[in-house]
Amino acid sequence: MTVSIAHRSRHGHGRTRSRLWSLPALVVITFTVLIPVCVLAFEVVEPGALRSALTRSSVVDAIRFSVWQALCSTVATLFIGTVMAWILARYEFRGRRFAAVIVTVPFVLPTVVVASAFLALLPAAIERSFTSILLAHVFFNISVVIRLVTPLWSVVDPDLMAAARTLGASPMQIVTRLLLPVARPAVTVAGSLVFVMTFTSYGIVRILGGPGLNTVEVEIYRRAVLFGDVSGAAALAIAQTLAVISVIAFITRRPTRELHRLGAQRRPAPRWALGTVSFVVVLVLAPLVAMSLRSMYVDGRVTTSGWSNLVGSPSPLMSNIDMPSVIIRSAGFALIAAAIAVPIGIAAAIGLAQRSGPLVRAILNIPVATSAVVVGFGILITYDTTPFDIRSAWWLIPMIHAVVALPFVVRTALPVVQSIPQGLRDAAAVLGATPLRRWWTIDAPLLHPAFATGLGLSMALSLGEFGATSFLTRRDSQTLPIVIDQLLGRAGETAFTTAMAASTGLMLLTALIVVTFDSSLRT
Repeated sequence: MTVSIAHRSRHGHGRTRSRLWSLPALVVITFTVLIPVCVLAFEVVEPGALRSALTRSSVVDAIRFSVWQALCSTVATLFIGTVMAWILARYEFRGRRFAAVIVTVPFVLPTVVVASAFLALLPAAIERSFTSILLAHVFFNISVVIRLVTPLWSVVDPDLMAAARTLGASPMQIVTRLLLPVARPAVTVAGSLVFVMTFTSYGIVRILGGPGLNTVEVEIYRRAVLFGDVSGAAALAIAQTLAVISVIAFITRRPTRELHRLGAQRRPAPRWALGTVSFVVVLVLAPLVAMSLRSMYVDGRVTTSGWSNLVGSPSPLMSNIDMPSVIIRSAGFALIAAAIAVPIGIAAAIGLAQRSGPLVRAILNIPVATSAVVVGFGILITYDTTPFDIRSAWWLIPMIHAVVALPFVVRTALPVVQSIPQGLRDAAAVLGATPLRRWWTIDAPLLHPAFATGLGLSMALSLGEFGATSFLTRRDSQTLPIVIDQLLGRAGETAFTTAMAASTGLMLLTALIVVTFDSSLRT
């Protein structure tokens, strides 16, 4: 009995400490996500608002298009991603690491940069069409599939495939009866994630979508900002959030295995594998190169006017945009967002590692299930009365950026925290080290990779955040993605060239940050 009571006491004490570690993250998420979403659901949505919204043809068309383009994008991404995952998992070839980095970097690029890149690459006939949206979504999400499927296929024993061939199995039977069952958990999760991200796509669709090509996210923005239908927009936002939460719950209903060991030694790549990798790398690089080149010419002549507009020699086109201030502000917001997200994210990961309850885990996942558009809309409606009228506060935008990055920091740090041997802490305690000394000498050095990766991801996501910022930005708080969107909406070659230059600069800065800080890209 005494042992049982002591065990429960230690367990309860550990649960309390884990909640304290997670408390800062829980407070921030409650303030920026939970409360605004609840206000939208219980105070803004009028009775019958959703039914009324669903009677409008634009809303019905947005729902249909969201589902259709998400399905097409998911199928295309899974096909290309699984083939690339197999090649990267099973074959060794010169340039393999370079290819892995190239197909990974697009996922952290801002959506406005991706949209700008395809505007620069595609001919005018299809640059604002379903085809351009599909290509941009595949480009943006292919790394999700590669990162999830590659570890599983890395441990497939080649002797199993040899035995199957000996028994007369055809290549298609080996794929369908051996390889796909092994990778099914990762493929299911990857497909679900890609579907969620493309269904809730905002920046890419807003820029590349033509008439009638709006997702639910874009329709929420249009109804709230352009049409003044706040109740209808809120009803759509809540309905979409519930649908996304259902998909996220499906994804996480069972734990997935993380495999960190490689199976058999990689074999030399055959010609078809080298050709496939080369083709995919070219497809990934083509829009980025086209955007970079398009930033340096106007009307068929080479010019630096687009770049001059960015560094303080503006043309009349830029008279109402202080681009140097926008660049400095965006960088400052990124640093502040990282300064918020990294420490509270790692603290939350420590809390999760110390057996946090399911409620804490659910709250920490809420920013993933709630789109940035819904968060921005909710904050715009919620904090509009004294003494909580903070919509124009300078710190609100970097705070939202930090919340968007927070789940990624937690997921990055959690495996590192869990891998720290408890025996090291116990030995230090026996030798008389205080809790602070144990943290500083044991945990902090081992958590350095998580700090670095979290810092890079937080800054990159802040630099490119577009959904919530489009609701909350003011003239004195504009960020680079907002200005790029404004320039792409203006007529004239000079505006387009300046937008390409700004997008290229943002791409280079984001890629540099991620490659510098993300240790997984250097292994």
